[in-house]
Amino acid sequence: MVVEGGNDHPSFQRSPRVLLTEAEISAAVEDLLREDAFVIDIETDSLSFHLNNLLWVGLGAYGRIYLIPCGHLRGVVLEPEHVVKIAACLYYPEDDERHWTPITRKPSWKMIDVRKETVYAVAPKQLFPHEVMALLRPLLFSNRGKIGHNLKFDLMSLAKYFGEEIPPGPYHDTIVLRHCLDENDGPFDLKRLTCDWFGIGVDPQTGHIDYKKRTAFYPNMGKAGIENFGLDEVARYLAKDLRYCWMMYQAFFPLLKRRGVQAVYDFEMSLYPIIMAMEYEGFPFDLSQMDEVRKELKDRQADVEQKVWNQTGDTFPLSNTNAKRWVMFEEATRDKETGKRIPEYGNSNRLLRSQKLPVRSRTPGQRLPQVTQTVLEYYSDDGNKMAELFLEWSLLEKLRGTFIDGLEKHLRYPRQGLPTIHTSFKQHGTVTGRLSASDPNLQQLPRGTVIRKLFVAGEGHDLIVADYDQIELRCAGYSSQDPEMLRVFKQGQDIHALAASAMLQIPLDKVTKEQRQVGKTQNFGTLYGAGEDKIAAVAGVSKKRAAAFIRNYFDMFSGLESWKRRELKLAIERGDKTAPLTWPPYVVIPPNGRRRRLPDLFHPDGWEKLRAERQAINAHVQGFASNITKLAMLELFKVLEPFPAQMIAQVHDEIVIRVTKEASGEVLSLVQSTMSGVRNPEGDPILGEIPLVVSAATGPSWADAKQ
Repeated sequence: MVVEGGNDHPSFQRSPRVLLTEAEISAAVEDLLREDAFVIDIETDSLSFHLNNLLWVGLGAYGRIYLIPCGHLRGVVLEPEHVVKIAACLYYPEDDERHWTPITRKPSWKMIDVRKETVYAVAPKQLFPHEVMALLRPLLFSNRGKIGHNLKFDLMSLAKYFGEEIPPGPYHDTIVLRHCLDENDGPFDLKRLTCDWFGIGVDPQTGHIDYKKRTAFYPNMGKAGIENFGLDEVARYLAKDLRYCWMMYQAFFPLLKRRGVQAVYDFEMSLYPIIMAMEYEGFPFDLSQMDEVRKELKDRQADVEQKVWNQTGDTFPLSNTNAKRWVMFEEATRDKETGKRIPEYGNSNRLLRSQKLPVRSRTPGQRLPQVTQTVLEYYSDDGNKMAELFLEWSLLEKLRGTFIDGLEKHLRYPRQGLPTIHTSFKQHGTVTGRLSASDPNLQQLPRGTVIRKLFVAGEGHDLIVADYDQIELRCAGYSSQDPEMLRVFKQGQDIHALAASAMLQIPLDKVTKEQRQVGKTQNFGTLYGAGEDKIAAVAGVSKKRAAAFIRNYFDMFSGLESWKRRELKLAIERGDKTAPLTWPPYVVIPPNGRRRRLPDLFHPDGWEKLRAERQAINAHVQGFASNITKLAMLELFKVLEPFPAQMIAQVHDEIVIRVTKEASGEVLSLVQSTMSGVRNPEGDPILGEIPLVVSAATGPSWADAKQ
């Protein structure tokens, strides 16, 4: 069945084609098996890959597109929705007042607009999903490359038709491809990328985007529910997804090599099967402790609120953005009629006490001070306690909303055992290369979070939680080659206690737990640009003494600051100041050359430039640490294959593995030796002489295995 015209091809006269019979599908499979790679996209009735039902399958390669409906209930559009004129008496029944004229009480011949619904043809006979998958198996399980936009969702959704087996690679994901080329180019949805690429709806003079034009060009039928459209409408829509994904791959894949990031993309795609395996396996979840955890979170939020209220002198909802503006900057929304500021909040007529901080950025419209997470993190890094409290409350609110109130939509209930959570791990969700997570976001669960006790191993199993000790500082030591940092790590000394000893001018063996925390803050503060305000707040000393602490620290690790200056200088030299968005400055992240592009290193505003400098060093160190963790995952995936063990999560520097109790001890030892032995692409120890130290433990829950 032909739906619309397209490129000529030896196999077919017109494209795309809707395939309805076994013979048509088999011919398409035979044709695509002649190609090195093909593009695939599917439509389902939900985003739960375990439970969704397959509605359409789209396949394609150069010059042709094949579309396979699996039970679409509407045929092609015979008559589109439209408006007609009709007499009121012919439309409204006699018992409706609008049928009659108001005074003469005669049938009203007033012409009215009546909307006529779309008329569809009867849907043609189609194959069932399991029948389609049986015919496509030779193609999907071949060694031909599979290309897709968020390909893993499509392949995991199809696995249920193949006995829970995910079709093998080679894989190519155009989301990952575009992210490797420019991590700042998000969001990475296909429609947005395509419209930007073709300039659809963009005013060339102002850059303003006309979203109505974009929707007309590329409607989001998937979001609206493709079952609500005709067979031909869905075919045209799905053909666009396939066509533009294929075009994007063909156009942008060669740029990887030209821009020096081919190795980055190849590395990320080698990780692709591991990520799919983690998502598909899921994390067992214990609902029996929900009430206890809910109460703990509520109590912690109440404690944070009380601390804020004590400092501000009155109560107010911490969700009130306008109140937070006043508390931070002594600015608030103006009354629409009088133009006067409205600064009062709470249960009394007193003004909330303000921190009176300088405003760093404003909203585009009303020019109000922004209190975004980025702004609050900036002031938190500078030691502002109120910013820290606002951030803590916001985190607790997110945890409560995601893992308590909104948890049900994330749970899958298998026939046996505990329900499982199947987080989506994204390779394009951060600018540094770290994996991010969503639905739900496990990255929100820092160590010590009470919610971690709900994530369990399940009966007969243990969780192994392993992570690298001080991995970011070790990466900084390797990159800077600071002699003292190299010595400290090679000799296995505690760098946080050592930093505290140097800063506080006390013997190493006299450093207390609280003083070690000061050293830890200084270690990370030096890396990421925290100043004397932050050190003073943590150490509980004056800014003058904190400044002395920092001087002592730089005397001890003198190579660290000079390395940071060199990195920033190199980053700026790689950019073009006359075209900062086209050729921005960038940091190169070891060991495969990932880039972090930072146009704001050229920014004239001091705060914006300072933030970009912090981001540059953060990207180098955090991205390097992330790459080491990913290399460890690749090795673990291979060595764990003979064991009843499976990686189920990767959060920051932690790797979580579910293993049977019988194999727990052996696998724990194997995990530690594998992670500590990570090597670079040349086969040498990844951090040279600096050892990788791994902490790993087992337990029945995530909280028990890693405090």
